[in-house]
Amino acid sequence: MDSGKIARDLGGGERAIWISGEQEMERVLEAVSAVRWAAVDTEFHRERTYYPKLALLQIKAGEEIFLIDALTTPLEPLAPAFSDPGREFIFHAAEQDLEILERSVGIRPERVFDTQIAAGFVGLAKASLGALLAHFLGIQITKSARLSDWMARPLSPEQLSYAASDVDHLWELRSRIASELAELCRYEWALEEMAVATHRRRSAMAPDHAWLRIRECRGLDREAKRVAAKVAAWREQRAREIDVPVKTVLSDLAVAAIAKALPESREALLAIRGVEPRRMRREVVDELVAVVAESRSHGSEAADDLPASMTASPEQLPLVLLCASMVHSRALGVGIDPTLIASREEIALYVASRSGPLAGGWRYELVGESLDRVVSGEATLRVEGVSVVEEITALPKPLRSFGAGRSGR
Repeated sequence: MDSGKIARDLGGGERAIWISGEQEMERVLEAVSAVRWAAVDTEFHRERTYYPKLALLQIKAGEEIFLIDALTTPLEPLAPAFSDPGREFIFHAAEQDLEILERSVGIRPERVFDTQIAAGFVGLAKASLGALLAHFLGIQITKSARLSDWMARPLSPEQLSYAASDVDHLWELRSRIASELAELCRYEWALEEMAVATHRRRSAMAPDHAWLRIRECRGLDREAKRVAAKVAAWREQRAREIDVPVKTVLSDLAVAAIAKALPESREALLAIRGVEPRRMRREVVDELVAVVAESRSHGSEAADDLPASMTASPEQLPLVLLCASMVHSRALGVGIDPTLIASREEIALYVASRSGPLAGGWRYELVGESLDRVVSGEATLRVEGVSVVEEITALPKPLRSFGAGRSGR
């Protein structure tokens, strides 16, 4: 690789500087310190490990693009720049990038603008960077190197060009989306959501809640769910300890099958569908059998530990579905990505306990008050064309007007 002191022409008009080593990193720190915003992206692998392995960090500060070799360059010196609340770091789909940077730098950026989240507030659901660049700026970028090997050295010119393009236009894209958000009076909503997302740690979910991600566990009875929660927590902790993907330790199917079969011996456990004996050392099998026995011994006393969103009574399901249809219709009516507002589980949680994301902030302003009226019987829902419309029947409260594509704030 060329020295970081030499700008490399990567083709397609991009120019970037390859950074490899602690001394060359000084140039990056100087550039970032001199600006109030920087665009950031990462290239990483996580197929064979629990924690993602960072291969390349891309930063655009001012007009300079830096491609930082994370295999040879300490990234902890970026911590002071990340902690400055006056400096904004622009990402696209930042969640995994932030997780990786926290492990590599030591902290997450204090102030983040996520173009994917922002675009959701103007009706573009989970849009890729390429789609947003084409939509807002008329720029086409190639993604042919996306699935290439980023741990290999040297990186190819195609990989370097791809990596540079991921940060080259983020500032201009951010500005265009921010203008639309301001016009729609949703800029503060987007900032609120980005602040929450910046500090959310999905992959660091508490082990006791890891089972919630397993689709095969949803149809289990309450006792089996309790066992599944313990087995999944054990799997999560073991995967972290040895830094391998959780499904390498035990498949999702095996977690659910163990919870149903309740094996009491090594032989019974190894005979369960989804359990692969060749991957299970004797001490690991014995440990897992003990986990099952312990979860059963607690009996019903642990039942209250199950999250309300997964243990809602069958009688509440029709109401949850009704509220979900209203949330989806309201989102489409005002031009916001419905997945930004709430998942089905979050709606169930709100219906059951009036808690969760829908209980405050912009979500409550948009749909929370309406959900309150529907759940309490103060309003009904009716179908009008293709929309679900709230109709207040008693004790009316003032309701903000949200027009199609524009809020009434």
